Amino acid sequence: MTASVPPPHDPPPSDPVAVPPRPKKQRRPIRPWQWMLLGAAIPVILLLALVLILPLVMNALMGGGPGSGPGETEYRVERVTLAQGVTLPGTIEPTQRLDLSFASPGEVTLVAVNVGDTVTPGTVLATIDDTDLRAAVTDARAETDAAWKDYQDARRSGQSAAISATRSAHAVKAQALKDAEQALEKAKLTSTIDGVVAAVNVQRGQLAGEPGASLGQDPGAADVVVISRAFQVKASVGGAERTRLAKGMEAVVTSSSAKEPLRGTVTALGVVAEATAEEGKPSAASFPLVVTLEGQPTDVFAGSPATIEVLADAGAEPALAIPVEALMMRDSETKGMVLVRRGTEPIPTDVTLGSESNGMIEVTAGLNEGDVVVFFPMTGGPGGAVGPGVVAAQPSEEPKR
Repeated sequence: MTASVPPPHDPPPSDPVAVPPRPKKQRRPIRPWQWMLLGAAIPVILLLALVLILPLVMNALMGGGPGSGPGETEYRVERVTLAQGVTLPGTIEPTQRLDLSFASPGEVTLVAVNVGDTVTPGTVLATIDDTDLRAAVTDARAETDAAWKDYQDARRSGQSAAISATRSAHAVKAQALKDAEQALEKAKLTSTIDGVVAAVNVQRGQLAGEPGASLGQDPGAADVVVISRAFQVKASVGGAERTRLAKGMEAVVTSSSAKEPLRGTVTALGVVAEATAEEGKPSAASFPLVVTLEGQPTDVFAGSPATIEVLADAGAEPALAIPVEALMMRDSETKGMVLVRRGTEPIPTDVTLGSESNGMIEVTAGLNEGDVVVFFPMTGGPGGAVGPGVVAAQPSEEPKR
């Protein structure tokens, strides 16, 4: 018989050994000097990112890579002669205007003109009843004569106190007579210029000084308004353009009411700046300008808009200039920023701006002749916009000369 072999026995289970948990590592608190170091490092990091990374990001957004690439246009700064003409919007106004009103109350007895009538110096426009005014002049003259007699009597008496008193009394009466005579004179409204009646705000039978309800005029309106037949155009010119203008320069004025352009001359150019502000734009300085039109044009009307083209001196010296589209930023009329290639990267550079003409703008500070300005048209073809009111130029492989 074969002896049976007992089955192998499994090893006895070992007793589990308890493993103690690892102690938690405590974080060391951040000390104050570490916070100060971190706060000082953040602005430095942001500034480096702005200077070093911004040009690369802009180039990538515009379709180019590092250095000159697609979508990037270069312009080599050079001296050019800018067109010297300055075009400005303006408003046509008469060179002379009479706002005539009665100085004393009284019933209007005559209205001799209508709107559009031609008048000359001495033309009677309207009158009021002057009965009371004539009586006032008669009484004032009598009182003045009496005061003069009293003064003469005091002189003959030789008393200095009486002389001084009567002299003062006569002066008061003489002034009263003068005022009465002027009031009587103003009972008749008379033109003192060659012109045209622009407004009539009184009617016969109306009490002077009271607005005519049937006429619908404002209470403060003059009774009769006369304007000259000679006209001028008033406008405002910016500080950059003002340096190119002067009194005596010729100008051409166009208006929707005039069939042909009108010629004129700059007769006034302000020397005190007036601050103007447009919504969303910084304030800019402007100067008043007046162009007087030649002759007495018949197809021109006061209050009409007009366009002035001042024909400035064509003998201006060449100046450093860049395309307007090359401006990356424009803070005001005379301040802006461009990208200038320094080595392999374009660097933001502040510039001072001057006059602008035909898509070019003068740079008076910030650039040197031969500098290469880099800009990025947003669209590839000519006429693509690079910003509000700016037109892009055709990209070129080589800098323009």
